[in-house]
Formats: sequence, structure tokens, C-alpha cells
Amino acid sequence: MITLDRESLLVRVEATTRFADLEAWLARDDLTLDAGAWDGTIGDWLAAGAPGARSAWLDPADHLIAGFTSRTRQGDAFEIRPAPRRAVGPDLLALILGTHNELLRLDSVWLRAHRRGVARPSTEPFEDDTEPLTHDERALYTAIRVAF
Repeated sequence: MITLDRESLLVRVEATTRFADLEAWLARDDLTLDAGAWDGTIGDWLAAGAPGARSAWLDPADHLIAGFTSRTRQGDAFEIRPAPRRAVGPDLLALILGTHNELLRLDSVWLRAHRRGVARPSTEPFEDDTEPLTHDERALYTAIRVAF
């Protein structure tokens, strides 16, 4: 099931929805995720780090994900309700975005849609220069993974 809040341009979608199906659904209202293409589900796309999505550094007030529902590996429900991303405390999106479902399994997500043909901030393509985790960072990640 797909739900669109026309005022905020937030779209709620199940993680099992195919990316192309969501884009086709949005196109009926002249909207898009503005994130390229993906041959798979929304959940798989986010688990892979949302390849093709615009860099969050382009507009600090905009956001790809406004909220989500998920489950821990033990089956406990975990929800972040849609809200401006700077207003919800710690960035818990890091528990799903790009983690390949190691920490949480996404059930549904609120994504930001954009009107087609509207100019948006742009820059050179973002190059991922992320370095491998240090020993201490890996230990923290492992501790979080065990907790979930």
C-alpha cells in the first residue's frame, strides 16, 4: 500500500514495494523520488545505502527518509514517526540506511517525494570517501548489533 501526504510530499510505502512501482505511482501526480533507478524493492534499496539518491549535504533541511517502522532481529517493533529530521534527536536512520538489514528489518518507510521539473540544489556527484571502520568503531557497531 502507498500513501501520499500531498502537503508535505511524504509518501509512505511498504519496504517490499518495488522501486519502479513506486516511481510509476508517483509519476501519476508528476512526482518522483529523484533518486535514479533501482531494480529491486524499496527495502533493498535503502539497505544498500540508497544508491542514486541525492547527497544529504545538498540541502540540510531536506531529507530522504522522514520516518520508518521496522523490527529487530528478535521481532520487536521499532518506529520513528515522520518528523523534520533535525527535530527527532539521534540519527537512528543509521540503523537501517546502508546496513544491509544487519540491525533492523524495515517494514515501511516515509520517503520524501519531489515535484518533477522543479529546480533543486545541485553539485558535483557525491563521491563516497568513507574509510573502513576502526577497531573501536567496529566494536561499537558489534555492540549495537548484539543489542538489536
